[in-house]
Amino acid sequence: MNTSDSSATNSGATNSNATTARVTSASAANSGLTSDTSVGTTHIERETFAYGNDPFQVLDLYQPSTPNGAAIIDIHGGGWVQGSRLKEERMATRFAQAGYLVVAPDYRLADGLDKATYPAQVDDMLSVYQWLKALDRPGFNGQRIGAFGSSSGGNLSVELAVRVGIPAASWSGLLDLEGFMKSHLDTIPKRAIIDDNAPSASIDQGGPNDAYYKWLVINLLDGDLTLLHEATVINRVDAQTGPLFLANSTDELVPIGELLSMAQAATAARRPFWSTIIPGSAHAMGYYNQTIEPTLDFFAVYL
Repeated sequence: MNTSDSSATNSGATNSNATTARVTSASAANSGLTSDTSVGTTHIERETFAYGNDPFQVLDLYQPSTPNGAAIIDIHGGGWVQGSRLKEERMATRFAQAGYLVVAPDYRLADGLDKATYPAQVDDMLSVYQWLKALDRPGFNGQRIGAFGSSSGGNLSVELAVRVGIPAASWSGLLDLEGFMKSHLDTIPKRAIIDDNAPSASIDQGGPNDAYYKWLVINLLDGDLTLLHEATVINRVDAQTGPLFLANSTDELVPIGELLSMAQAATAARRPFWSTIIPGSAHAMGYYNQTIEPTLDFFAVYL
C-alpha cells in the first residue's frame, strides 16, 4: 500500500445558484421523502433533493447527528446503464455513521429512450459536486468533499478526483477504457442481462466477462470510438488530481492491470494513492467486508 503524505486539494468554484429545493414530484423515484434511522449512537436523517431538471438528477442526502464537517459523494455502479442511488443505502449509512454528510445521487443513464451517453454521467457528477459545495448545513462549509464509487461509480469518483481535485475511492472502477479496448480487439461485445433488483454484492461476481465490459464501453460512447481516448480517465491524471484509494480483485470483471496502470499514472504525476488488492473474483461491493475499513481510514486522512 502506498501511503504518500501529499495533501489533497478541493478545487472548483462554488455555484450559488445550485438547485436546493426538496423533491416533491411523484415522478422521481422515492422522492419527497424524509426518513430517520439510528445506527448505534448516530441518528441519521435522509432527505431527497433535485440537483437538476432531469428526472434522474435527484439525490439522497444522509445527515448524521454528529457530523465531522466533511462530505462524501457516494456514486452507484451499474455499467452506466442501470443501478440506483437506493442501492447505496448500506454504504451511505456506514459513511454517515462515521460522521460524514453523504449524498447518493442518481444520474442520467446510457440506456432507454432517453439514452444519455458520455459525458452526461460525468457532467451530472460535476453538478452534484457544485450542488454540495453550495449546500448550507451546520458544521459543513462546502470545502471538505470526497467521492466514493464502485464499478462504473468508481470510474465517476475518479473523474471527480481528476477534474476537481478531491479525494476519491474507487472499488473495481473501470479506469482504462482505451487500454481495455486495444487489448480486446477480437472480443465480440455482448450485453449481460442483470436484474435491477439484485443486491449489488451479487452482481458480476463470476470473474472476467470481457464481452460485457466491451459492450459497456461501446454503449457508453454510443459506438463513437473517436471519444475513447477522451473518455478514459487514466489519460487525464495530472498534478492536480486528488488522492486516490484503489481497490480491485485479482480475477474479476475489471482487469487488475487497470489498478496497476492507474497507480503508475498517479506515481508519474506525483499524486498520493492507496491500493488494496483482494484475491479472487469478487467485484466491487462483493468485497465490502475486506475493504470498508481501509476506505474509511483513507477518508480520515484526506478529509
